Amino acid sequence: MEAVEERVDSLEKIFAQFMTRSERNSLEHKAWMDRMDRGSAEHKAWMDRMDRGSAEHKARMDQFDREARQHTLEMAHIAERFGRFAEDIVAPNIPRLAREVFGITELQFSAQRVEKRHARDSARFREFDMILAGQGKLIVVETKATPRLKYIEDFVEMLKELPEYFPEWKSHAVIPIFASMAISPDFVKRLTRLRIYALALGDRTMELLNLAEVSAKRN
Repeated sequence: MEAVEERVDSLEKIFAQFMTRSERNSLEHKAWMDRMDRGSAEHKAWMDRMDRGSAEHKARMDQFDREARQHTLEMAHIAERFGRFAEDIVAPNIPRLAREVFGITELQFSAQRVEKRHARDSARFREFDMILAGQGKLIVVETKATPRLKYIEDFVEMLKELPEYFPEWKSHAVIPIFASMAISPDFVKRLTRLRIYALALGDRTMELLNLAEVSAKRN
């Protein structure tokens, strides 16, 4: 009988220990689950912050793109207006120079911003800032608000194609003029070497800065 009671006591102790461990394991599991839940909540909160941050970043970038495009359009508009302003200052001086400097007293044609199609290829056309023709001479003016080397090079290439756009005046002597508000001495020298007149603002009006030099090269 005592042996049975001892075994029962032993089983009760083992069961009590098992229950204690089970309860402890259960508490530890619950604590682990709570930590996981908190971790999931923190992760979700972090992801929400990241989503909000990404949305805010995208909104800022979209706003930046819109402002950049607007700024580019405004700068292009200002540049175009300044370029037209330069052309409008240059144009009234050309008939005077044609008459006083180049001896053209009888005009065949004079116009500003002339759009002309290629004589043989109608898909090609060019815009010429100023064209004046008369007495066997053809004045071709290229006007830029700010002179750059590329503009001069493009003007030289355009002059080569001139007879293809104005075949009716291919026998005329071409007088090329590159005009701007101001032209540096280095650019004047380059234009002189190319036998192109440099026209810029002088003390009272626009003046040919290399008249003597280019005239000597062309004669």
